[in-house]
Formats: sequence, C-alpha cells, structure tokens
Amino acid sequence: MKKWLLPLLYILLLVWAFLYRDAIMKALGERPSFLLLVGIVALVALFPVVPYKLVIAALGYAYGTLWAAVVSWIGTMLAATILYGLVRYLFRDRGRRYLERIKPLQTFTAFIETHPFVSIAAARVIPIVPQMAVNIFAGAAALPFWSYTAASGIGKVPGILLYAYLGGNLSAHPWISAAAASAYVLLLGLIAVMYRRLSRTRPK
Repeated sequence: MKKWLLPLLYILLLVWAFLYRDAIMKALGERPSFLLLVGIVALVALFPVVPYKLVIAALGYAYGTLWAAVVSWIGTMLAATILYGLVRYLFRDRGRRYLERIKPLQTFTAFIETHPFVSIAAARVIPIVPQMAVNIFAGAAALPFWSYTAASGIGKVPGILLYAYLGGNLSAHPWISAAAASAYVLLLGLIAVMYRRLSRTRPK
C-alpha cells in the first residue's frame, strides 16, 4: 500500500493546483500572504515542474531580495524536511534505487559517509547537484535529522540570496549582480578545494 502513497500524494496535489489555478494566479498577481508564498515555494521544490531557481528569481523581482530569500529559504527547507521524512520512514528502498541514477551525487557518496555535515552543506551550494537527490539521499542513508537540517539550512543560503538578488536587481544593477555571481563562483571554487583536501585525508 505504501508504495502508492507518494504517487497518490503527487497526483492529488497536481489536481488541486489545476482546480484552483485561477485563484492561485490571482493571488500571485496581488500581494499574497506569507504562508501562501511559502506553500507555493515548498510545492515547487517538492514537484519541480518549474526550476525552483526561477521561482526564487521571480519572487525577488516581485517582492525584493530579502522577502524573497526568507520565503524561499523557509519553503525549500519545509520541502526538504518533508521529503527526508517520507524517504527515511516509508520509501527508503525506492530512494536508494532513485539515487543510483543520479551520477553527480554518486561522486559524493563515500565523502558524505565520512563528512555528512560538510558534504550536505556543500551539495546545497553546488548547482549541478539535484536538490531532490540530496533530500532523498539523506533519508535513504538515515543521516541524523538535526545535522541534515542544519547543514541544509546553511548550504541553501548563498544560492537563495544570489537568485533572489539577481531576480530583483540584474537589470538595474548589472555590475553588482555580476560581482555577486562572481562571489558565488568563488565560493564554489573554495568548496572544490576543501573537497579535495578532505578527500585526501579520508580514512582508507
């Protein structure tokens, strides 16, 4: 029975979104409530029919960097926690099979086992690592909840701030936006250096 629970949940939420699509679009065109925005971001993170980075940028354009970043951070953290719990307690075997198809994450598997906090935080920052795969991996591997949550919360901040800022300021402040993007690339470089050093010290 439980193998049908997650697909059924997906279908019910998609049906709900379709039935209330007009109300949702109307609410987005106005000044929606904080909880509604958080819910929308969480749904997009859970059901990525639209890249969530574009959603963050759109929120940044509509509501400003800080508001968009806060809403996006809470929404994506809510989605990450839900998916972690579902995989860990209901779909661990299916989660492991899914992970076998995610090549970028396989590179980190052995590293995550010895450095769970650092690796989860780094995986949140690296844009080529699918965020859903990180959530599923954490649940399938039964990583400690609070360590996973803290690492995710820290790791999500740089990317969310960048996308929210670019969404609201790219056209008005192109040079500052370029500097912010460059800082993000530099952070990725530092993560790569840290990964290599820690990999060399990993126990055989």
